[in-house]
Amino acid sequence: MEKTFGILILILTLTFQSCTEKEDDLISQNCESDCTEIIGKLMTDNATVPIVDRKVTVVWDNTSFGSGVVRTKATARTDSNGGFYLKFFIRDDELEDGLHRMFYDKLDNDEFLSADLNGIPLLQIGRDTMLTRNHNVPKKAFLDLTLLNLNDFQQGDYFWTNFEYIRPVGYSQSIDGAIHGWTNEFDSNQLIELAGNQPIAIEIVREVNDIPTRKNDTLFINAGTTSNYTVDFNN
Repeated sequence: MEKTFGILILILTLTFQSCTEKEDDLISQNCESDCTEIIGKLMTDNATVPIVDRKVTVVWDNTSFGSGVVRTKATARTDSNGGFYLKFFIRDDELEDGLHRMFYDKLDNDEFLSADLNGIPLLQIGRDTMLTRNHNVPKKAFLDLTLLNLNDFQQGDYFWTNFEYIRPVGYSQSIDGAIHGWTNEFDSNQLIELAGNQPIAIEIVREVNDIPTRKNDTLFINAGTTSNYTVDFNN
């Protein structure tokens, strides 16, 4: 039964994919009036270092469950400052249905944290408009986290760590943080991937015997390196 169900899901997936029609409307970049313009930057290291020569694409996505039309509207490459400029004309049907999305060529997963920015929706978009879209992609760093006294964790207790990657002003990010919940079933040593070369705000939350406590801290880890950090369940 499970095998049959799996085969059915595969068939449905392939069917939906086969119903997706891809169109090329790059000629819309030649528009001279009522154009939509997008300017922005693709950066890393807390928006201080540009990501250069990276392809940026805007598509109109009018699909549902993998069926429909995906229309390529414009492409550009980031310059030496990480900047890009896109211009295109929005068709009548694109004003009525679907959603315009921005895609970037995927970055190296070994260097960057959450390196895939694909599918960013472009909201409040229309003809004769200019949008600014700046994006920061954190590089990858590591935290050797030591959790003390996990054996004291009891049923009904609550214990988690929240690592928030503080985004640069005026920028969105490919990832904004990581939340981890801990119990006595976890090993006391955990190696965690975090954002490097930018500030991290740490929130440690416990609830023991129905008494909640919170502790805040900050952290900065150089990209590609590992830092040590200790959290005590009892303190």
